[in-house]
Amino acid sequence: MYGKDFFSQVPENFFSIFSRNLKEIYVDLIFLVYQEYNKRIYTLSRDHIIELFTEYLESVGEQAWQIEEEGSPEETGKNAREQAFQYLRRLVDTGWLNLEPELDYTFRISIPDYAIVMLEAMNKIRTGYRVEFKGRILSIYQNLTGSEGFSYVALQQAYESTQELIDGLKSLNHSIKNYTEKLLEAEDVRAILSQIFDVYQTKVLGEQYYRLKTSEHISKYRVGILKRVREWRSDRNEIARQAGIMVQEKRAPDTGAAENLLYEWTEYIDTSFGQEMDRLLSEIDRRNARYARSAADRLRFKLHQGRGAGQHIYTVLAYLGKLAKEHGEKTLVPGEITRSIALFPQVTVDNHSLRKPPAARQTHKPQPLRAVSVPEEVRRKQLRQFGSRVAEEVTVEQVNNYVDNILGENDSCPIEQVPLNSRNQWIKLIYIILFSQSPVANYRLEGERGETVTLKEGAIEVPNLVIRRKGSKR
Repeated sequence: MYGKDFFSQVPENFFSIFSRNLKEIYVDLIFLVYQEYNKRIYTLSRDHIIELFTEYLESVGEQAWQIEEEGSPEETGKNAREQAFQYLRRLVDTGWLNLEPELDYTFRISIPDYAIVMLEAMNKIRTGYRVEFKGRILSIYQNLTGSEGFSYVALQQAYESTQELIDGLKSLNHSIKNYTEKLLEAEDVRAILSQIFDVYQTKVLGEQYYRLKTSEHISKYRVGILKRVREWRSDRNEIARQAGIMVQEKRAPDTGAAENLLYEWTEYIDTSFGQEMDRLLSEIDRRNARYARSAADRLRFKLHQGRGAGQHIYTVLAYLGKLAKEHGEKTLVPGEITRSIALFPQVTVDNHSLRKPPAARQTHKPQPLRAVSVPEEVRRKQLRQFGSRVAEEVTVEQVNNYVDNILGENDSCPIEQVPLNSRNQWIKLIYIILFSQSPVANYRLEGERGETVTLKEGAIEVPNLVIRRKGSKR
């Protein structure tokens, strides 16, 4: 049903250009027309488009656009201008562009409405567009509670903004998984730090999402939004009046359809702010915490790599080889070596083993068990073990204390001056970055994202950021 409705709106061979060897060329040419189309309020001259296509084809070279395609009517060996005419004809034939004749026997180029929608979506994918959360909830609140709050136009705008907000949060939720996978693919410490500082913090969470959780938290506007939406649903007379206006303004075929649409809008807003948004924000927080754990584990693994048992055995063997070369092969091995490498006997079961062969499983006959009280000493021991595990968890308060120790009496400290001499200090640096946007953190990070500073004669690069105590002046 959905496929039939969709393909009835677009030409049959609309997507055929993406199945060809020159699909990237076609997309570039379409976007050239799209960019020119956005700059003008009128249609475009065909000659102007041909000039754009010719200039583009000359810039990429013949090797890029003179590719013989299976089943393609185009001929190779033509110059760039002749090839530009063929590309334009192909885009017109597939329905991406319209060719409109004029009275003076010239032709104009326009983009159909369905192609504009498709190009807008493609452009968002190409540029990595993300929904701007700033002011989105405030806009919904003002539409519903303003002087025109009981207007179907205001309700519709609130409904559309709620849709965009929910879709943006869903997109953010799903994108965290992709960035986690990219983090796990990083091969060295520098790439891991770049994924954390330059990509994830800047492009995924950033200040927009944290404002949504702090200064622009939904709890500030939720009560007012839900109150007005429920007033809409309970005011039958106002619903009928607005439905009549919608019919008069040709927004609905009849009052029944208009009323159903109004109730659908109010129900969606009510559900979104009542339940859906909390679940989405909780899921994003959960995935964000998982990303933080993955980042710390990945960095710990890379910093610890090469120092395991294999490297230890290699060091011992190199030392023994040196002793044999200097003092002879029959020299007694120092006693420290026997304690450095622990060898364990390997035991296998042979034919003479006394172990009984496996037997078929017997039918289980349950028997009542006697309740055994746990001694107080065992209980205290288990509680101590549980407390030790809890103490190993890294919290914002612990990171605050660590930052306070680094800053001392100063109000700021560049990251390049933070101690980075051990694995734990590197891990604490990761948590300093990840917790910097937390509302309970007593510090903030300042500086341009993407800039780095080299340490230890170029062996290490760290972000060129400054840790600054909150409330302090620059």
